Amino acid sequence: MRFRAPTFISAAAAALLITATPASAEKAVDDCFNGKLSVQEVLDACATFIASGSDDKKLLIRAHSVRALGYSATGSLDKAMKEMDLAVELDPKRANSYFMRAAGHDAKRDYAKAIADLDEAISINDKDADYYMLRGIVYSHTNDLDKALADLNKKVELDPKATNGLSNRGIIYRKRKEYDLSIADYSEVIKLDSQVAQGYVDRGWVYVLNDDLDKAGADFDTALKLQESNALALVGRGLVKSRKGEATDGSADLRQAERLEPGVFEQVRMLGVK
Repeated sequence: MRFRAPTFISAAAAALLITATPASAEKAVDDCFNGKLSVQEVLDACATFIASGSDDKKLLIRAHSVRALGYSATGSLDKAMKEMDLAVELDPKRANSYFMRAAGHDAKRDYAKAIADLDEAISINDKDADYYMLRGIVYSHTNDLDKALADLNKKVELDPKATNGLSNRGIIYRKRKEYDLSIADYSEVIKLDSQVAQGYVDRGWVYVLNDDLDKAGADFDTALKLQESNALALVGRGLVKSRKGEATDGSADLRQAERLEPGVFEQVRMLGVK
């Protein structure tokens, strides 16, 4: 089976193309977009719709995009990228197709292509905050923290109440060892959504890096009240207890964290904690 633009037709879809009626095409549209079926059923329905010969460009782009998401969910990134290539070909002026394809390039660690697609998306629509956020994340993967920060600043400027922009900028500030600024961003995340553990976990680790163990311990305690199985918070609480020389040295927390998430200590090392 061979992929070729502008459509990808499986053997099953090819057979349906020959016999498809308007009614079956309508059902394929419904099944492709209603979000109620299994991933494979959605992939098949979208293939059926694409193969039906529709000239509705917007729906065809949606169908390829849905298939890209489906393939991505099953770990078939190469197939997902082919679907997004088709979506871009159908309308080279649709910014969101470049954005979605950039996310795939990022997942495949092809950062130059991801940035090129995001540059194109932003050139078409420079008001979408998420385009800047993703480009900032990609720049952080290349360790270009200055460009990453500039893009995440733009994300926060355009969408100041979005916690994902603030938390991602907090990561950049942490990597730059600008701990006070990182703490400020995570504090704003907590202000916006105080019942989610992650903000406290993120801020707690920056407090550890900033040698403020009392505040770190308080954040990890709060995180564990909200989510008792949070492995990173358990490691943090255990580390704080050990560094403060408490009677219970934190080893129980560390053991529990490793049972919950065997790779958690590597995550902590990646935060810059020694």
